[in-house]
Amino acid sequence: MNWTISHPAHLLEAIKLSMSQGGNFLKSRVAPTGPIAREPNVNYIHKASWGMYASGVDHETIAILLDWVEQKALRENGDFFFNEEPSVYKDMQRLYRPLTFGKVAAWIGHPVIEKPVVIDRILQYQHHPSGGVFNYIGNDPNNVEQQATIGPLNTTFFGHLMVALDFTEQAVKAGEWCRRFVEANWEHMSRGVIYTQMTPTGDLITEVALGEKMIKVVDRDSPKQEFWHIGTLMAYFCTLYDTMVSRWGFSGSKAQPYLDAALELLEFESAMPLDTYLWPSKCKVAWGAGELLRVLVKHQSEDKQSIDKAYRICERVAIFTFMDNQLGNGGWPSMHYPTSELAPETGLTYKPLKGLVHIPQQATAGSQSFLLPGEEITGEFLGEMKSVEQGVEGLISMGR
Repeated sequence: MNWTISHPAHLLEAIKLSMSQGGNFLKSRVAPTGPIAREPNVNYIHKASWGMYASGVDHETIAILLDWVEQKALRENGDFFFNEEPSVYKDMQRLYRPLTFGKVAAWIGHPVIEKPVVIDRILQYQHHPSGGVFNYIGNDPNNVEQQATIGPLNTTFFGHLMVALDFTEQAVKAGEWCRRFVEANWEHMSRGVIYTQMTPTGDLITEVALGEKMIKVVDRDSPKQEFWHIGTLMAYFCTLYDTMVSRWGFSGSKAQPYLDAALELLEFESAMPLDTYLWPSKCKVAWGAGELLRVLVKHQSEDKQSIDKAYRICERVAIFTFMDNQLGNGGWPSMHYPTSELAPETGLTYKPLKGLVHIPQQATAGSQSFLLPGEEITGEFLGEMKSVEQGVEGLISMGR
């Protein structure tokens, strides 16, 4: 990956147009004209709120989503879900969803994230010995059900919320878990593999049975994988580094290990083939590369090679994963998210041909995949593309 596709100013202009169109799409999908803040599923609002914020939708509209989720989905224990939601949404993503809309609430000053019952419950998900964060801990706040594994997704999203709330201790502990996760993978990364789960005691899970590869491994060969592990880690490392140095008064040397870990992941991602950028799960890599580009430029890094690599990754995700797949209505198609490499939905493609996509509109009963609605995908892509926009703006400000 040693060539660029577009001039930064050209890419930035296209990104701004894409984000404006996406924001208008999301706004048009708010009830009563769409399923956002209508359907009893928190997936319709958690990333939509992020995408709306990133694309400049007015905060009054975003508050409609947050008011709705507070009034309709907040349970007595501080979790957010609807009883009628399938387990793959309300349990597997139990914490993930409030972490996403929670940071947006913090950014716009919405009171849903200021409720003691909500904050106290979210903090229960962090495993205090390790700093990692569980996706699910049961329903009883007096009986935390620790899970067998911890992964980067909930730990990094928890960290972002802690940064938004200025909870320094919890944010740094999450960052330390992420740093140790990358450290545990160093030997494996040298041969092109990242294992994506650890035990609460810090052991990397390297046993992968048939059908488990999708949820346990990322490599540099397969075109359809959970690439987002790399991106969400990079994004949090960079956000944490920047926050520690710029806002929390830490020394550069204290924060440097997090930036170093992001740069390790940059090297891993830079070896990915181009066809990996056609799969929607590449999305968070834009967030990670965009944050890295923004932070390197902001802190006047002289590491030109890493800046160039981060830009090249940014433009590939922005062009091939995002803008090439955006529909005429400004949104992106739904995704049948596979939880196994054996799921037939891995055969789907999401690239529109003449504006048309060939994707089932309903979830497949009994499948090893679950449906992520287009409103959710659109919100996520916009939230992540914002980091690319900011990173490229910084690059241009340097005279590039």
